[in-house]
Amino acid sequence: MLNLYWKSDNQTRTLRKKPFASEAEFEQYIFDNQDILGGDIYILHRQVRTGSKQGVLDMLGVDKDNRVCVIELKNEEADENILPQALGYAIWAETHPDSIKAIWLESEQRPEDIEIEWNKLGIRVILIAPSFKSTVPPMANKIGYSPDLLQVRRYCFEEEEFLLVENLKEEFERNSTTKVMREWDWDFYESEHGKEATAQFRQAVEAVAALVEKQGWDISYNLNKYYTGFKLGRTRLVFSVAWGGTYAWKLTFFKLPEDVAKGFKGRHWEFQRYDDTFHETIFRPLQPDSPDIEELEQFFVQAYEYISGTK
Repeated sequence: MLNLYWKSDNQTRTLRKKPFASEAEFEQYIFDNQDILGGDIYILHRQVRTGSKQGVLDMLGVDKDNRVCVIELKNEEADENILPQALGYAIWAETHPDSIKAIWLESEQRPEDIEIEWNKLGIRVILIAPSFKSTVPPMANKIGYSPDLLQVRRYCFEEEEFLLVENLKEEFERNSTTKVMREWDWDFYESEHGKEATAQFRQAVEAVAALVEKQGWDISYNLNKYYTGFKLGRTRLVFSVAWGGTYAWKLTFFKLPEDVAKGFKGRHWEFQRYDDTFHETIFRPLQPDSPDIEELEQFFVQAYEYISGTK
């Protein structure tokens, strides 16, 4: 049994469970608070009719790796039956790019930096529930789409709400003796962007990693197709080094208010723009071959404070 306590002002308060009254309420809550999915996902549409025997998909979105996100929720403990259901939706999405494109074009606020390859859709499956049966992670790891398993539980104390969000997929992969092959690595970057640009990009990643270590933050990074993300507690993006073209790259800070960084221009970096969709501030290197991040340290600190809630 999991017991949560909130300690503040020399008092220890017991947090009580606050389950969602219905799947519709749970879905609305996720839609209204999309950052709890990690900060790299934007939901385009809810209750998507697939026009097939699969039924109605809960939510459809995109992520920063230009993948279409198939999102299915359960407001109860999810068992193995959620897997074939999600698999059916994923296959539908992959085989009906025209339907996905229509939803994309109808969306009023499409992410600016996302460029979907309609002839070769990348699919990401995300399953969300308050809990999963222990048999689900190993079975999920065997299907081709390797779905994310997000366990979301809500607690409260008086009017304050607290969320416990766990990615069981990552936990299973860390503890499994069977290692999942990673598709993205430095060799992939080099094949896509060339040796020189990849060396610059890697130098920037290593500089950010050194700053994280100096600050003592619980932040790790992983390589993705279009960016290398630094995540707090392995789940929430704080900042990233991202590709901005074949040879160009940039630094992004999540949840950093636009007015904090707008107009900044230093010796090595300048403010490029603010992305409303993902709520990220983007900086461009003025000297890509010498990515000195020291003058941006204040923004790293502020981004960490906003995401971690220490500000």
